[in-house]
Amino acid sequence: QQMPGDYLIYNGRTSHFSEGSWTILRVYDKLQKHLRPLEGTRGILPANKSVCPAGAPVKSFSVVAIDKALKFNPNTEDMIEVDFERKLLLHNPNGKVFVLENEVSKVADSSVMPHPLTLHVNIGDCVKIKLTNRLKKGKTSIHVNNMAFDPRDSQGINVGYNKGDQTVAPGKSKIYTFHAHPGFKINGGLIWDFGDLVTNVRDGLFGGIIIGPRGSVYRDPETGKDISLGNSWKADVIIDKSYPENAGLENYRDFALYFQDEDNILGTSFMPYLQNVAGLTGVNYRLEPWLYREDEGCELGNMFTPCVAADSDPATPVLKAHAGDKVMINVFGAHNEQNHVFSLDGHQWRRHMDQEGSDMIDVQQFGAGEYLQAFLRSGAGGTYHNPGTYLWLNARTPYQQAGQWGYFKVLPKGDRSILPLGGATPANLKSASKPQDERLSMR
Repeated sequence: QQMPGDYLIYNGRTSHFSEGSWTILRVYDKLQKHLRPLEGTRGILPANKSVCPAGAPVKSFSVVAIDKALKFNPNTEDMIEVDFERKLLLHNPNGKVFVLENEVSKVADSSVMPHPLTLHVNIGDCVKIKLTNRLKKGKTSIHVNNMAFDPRDSQGINVGYNKGDQTVAPGKSKIYTFHAHPGFKINGGLIWDFGDLVTNVRDGLFGGIIIGPRGSVYRDPETGKDISLGNSWKADVIIDKSYPENAGLENYRDFALYFQDEDNILGTSFMPYLQNVAGLTGVNYRLEPWLYREDEGCELGNMFTPCVAADSDPATPVLKAHAGDKVMINVFGAHNEQNHVFSLDGHQWRRHMDQEGSDMIDVQQFGAGEYLQAFLRSGAGGTYHNPGTYLWLNARTPYQQAGQWGYFKVLPKGDRSILPLGGATPANLKSASKPQDERLSMR
């Protein structure tokens, strides 16, 4: 991005960050007496006047930070005692979420379970986010990883000598500008609040910006509506083949999973040794604990079956695709005190998506503030495109038992509960529906 200013280097674990695990990277645009130029370089390159190049497509979103009590499972108690008087929390009365402006009234309904804010943009887009703070108290902001920004204006963090306040007070608004730089390729940017990093992210002020191929249009997989300007953790990515760089790409299903936890004692040399996760834990503000399912009559050997009378599916996100569909799963370490291991039963993906010959894996570790891509080899259903219900989960057993697991349903190609990917183009999608930014995906 070639932007001078002060950048924050920090530990993604909130406890370590708050204890002082951070520093500053200072980027100058002029020679400094105390800093010798690197030999063999071209010297200081001229700074870009704007983070977005002239002529870049502009995508604008109006985002609001609101208070929202979060219930991670509608069928459970607010907390479950696990061990040594510690409790697994399934309700956060102090929850906070980012939503689009025209979703505020919907999300205010106590029966509505929102997902973290998930926006979709394309490589090359200039992204403008107007953030309005409607929290009862406290500042908020938007910081995005894996996108270009001017650190003096749109870092979303008050750092060093950068002038001005990049956070937003209650009742106020601010516009942040980001660029989906081609150097980042198909990617995902984690959204974090830095108005109060210690509290707000834990309470739910996180989300993501999914960066798709240039010119793509995003479709609701069930209704077929254009949700390119919407907020949805699941979307069909409809490729524009008029761009030469997209010639080898096919339409694909896109999902975003946000893992959070706050137990910083589990797995440490704390005696007596702890076996169960405590504190606020979830995926997309949802959780399906084994202890709850055991109380409902589920046996250990049938824990992942529809053994709960209240609902045939777990409260956690249910991913759906047709057999053979191309599938991308975006995994975010949204707020974590521990490292985690994402796994998807019966499927593999490249460790590095855009590298030929990269290791094929079916589990992948991630930590606080990290992002990983699982673009499934051979598509939904694995090598033989077998329909059925597969498990995505946290392969760390205590977190799996705490409820960080869910279904990936691979449906027969003739199924019509979701729309087929084949034949969809940006042109026929745009002609069939106007862009929708009011649809809120709840399930």
